[in-house]
Amino acid sequence: MAETKVITKIRKKKWYPLLAPKMFRNVVLGETLVYEESAIMGKTVAENLMNLTGDFKKQNTNVEFVVTKIENNQAFTEIKGYRMTPTAIRRLTRRGSEKIELSFICDTLDGKHIRIKPLIFAISTVKSSVGHHLRKTATEFIIETIKKTTYENLINDLISFKFQSSVKAAIKKIYPVRVCQVKTMYIETGKKHGEEVASKDLKKTVKKEAPKEVKEEKTAETPKEIKTEEKEEAKEVKEQPKEEKEVSKEELTKEVKEEKTEVKAIEKTEDNNSKE
Repeated sequence: MAETKVITKIRKKKWYPLLAPKMFRNVVLGETLVYEESAIMGKTVAENLMNLTGDFKKQNTNVEFVVTKIENNQAFTEIKGYRMTPTAIRRLTRRGSEKIELSFICDTLDGKHIRIKPLIFAISTVKSSVGHHLRKTATEFIIETIKKTTYENLINDLISFKFQSSVKAAIKKIYPVRVCQVKTMYIETGKKHGEEVASKDLKKTVKKEAPKEVKEEKTAETPKEIKTEEKEEAKEVKEQPKEEKEVSKEELTKEVKEEKTEVKAIEKTEDNNSKE
């Protein structure tokens, strides 16, 4: 009998180059080795902004890309996030300079849902009221500005530092600002801005109502009231023997006086009899 041959297909991996978006002239970010094209979808890669733009001053920022499309054995990416390096943030800090960090969610004109984390350094330490005013003004200005711009234009403004300078110009009227940067910016997949604000309001109301209930419970069973009741009872107990002592003394004095008068009357009668 003839032997049957078993033919096994050997799967080979293929190299796929990862290309940057058009704003970076479709520069090759790297290559990945996979069996199938579907394995590349959603893959992320980070690159330093200095390597993409050729500007040495932008070496403190990294840009994150995610694969969204595959054509002609090439993987095309879109910008997912923008992050400052931790060493750059440490170099910005100064002793005696107020550091203000913010984090909130906002929406772009083309419907992109992003989280942005601005970083502000004032010239010196500020009062709590001034710091609150700076945070509120910066948050409102950034939300309104991002609403009017698309995601791609926002990335361009961040890379060219146009966005950071506009935020600095808006808040420096309140207090002199030394540095205004965007620490992190990325596409958020969680809850929306309105849901986040609503959840914060709920947390605030719970925090405000909870201490009141605790205080009411404490005031209802305070040990001070128990002590005052015990003191009043002790006073009543002390006052009772005093009244008894006072009454007994008066009676004794009356009895003594009556005895003395009787003795004097007897002595007088005896003297009269002796004289007669």
